[in-house]
Amino acid sequence: MSRPALIVFAKVPEPGRVKTRLTPPLAPAEAADLYDAFLRDALDRYAGLGAAPGGPAVRLYLAGDGGGGLAPPGVTVHPQRGDGLGERMLRAFVETFAAGHDRAVVVGTDHPTLPLDFFGLAFDTLDDPLTAVLGPSDDGGYYLLGLNDIVPDLFDMAYSHPHVFQDTLDRAMEVDLTPVVLPAHYDVDDRASLARLVQEWRAGADTGPRTDRMLRTLTERHPLET
Repeated sequence: MSRPALIVFAKVPEPGRVKTRLTPPLAPAEAADLYDAFLRDALDRYAGLGAAPGGPAVRLYLAGDGGGGLAPPGVTVHPQRGDGLGERMLRAFVETFAAGHDRAVVVGTDHPTLPLDFFGLAFDTLDDPLTAVLGPSDDGGYYLLGLNDIVPDLFDMAYSHPHVFQDTLDRAMEVDLTPVVLPAHYDVDDRASLARLVQEWRAGADTGPRTDRMLRTLTERHPLET
């Protein structure tokens, strides 16, 4: 069995182009700095997974110019290609399987408290042929999608609406895949989810060192728990 792959989807952190639903309460530069902290902490965690025995190859797919210095050692950087999110994810899976990986999981960087154990569950599940793994997010999307074959139909749909997870789950069953659903989690995309993150952080959740520093700074400037 070949090495699995973890596909990380992200944007180059630029004010006004990332985390725009967090402005307000944050200024555009603050939102970009928070996104940068999420991204770098997530990549360090994912690189740690990749460095473990039997761990996945970590492939960062970036949207935007520059950003090559974002990736830690052990993480390869690739451009996102395509007109929409579905096409960009499909191309990333195609390139990853063409590189020799037999199982691949795509994930973002917007969930600092996502348990790393979920990735082990996803890759173990993908040992079974014709399986799709989905991690539902509380906003109706998904934070993780895992496949062991190319399934274009899973990406030919509309995104950025509250039924993306259910639509993808339905589509997986329509094309005779066995869907496996992981525990739900959440993305930090708006004021309410940021307040949830701050509450978890104050309760001792491990958010990563850069995110920890940013939350300390931002909570001194803004009332983020309301």
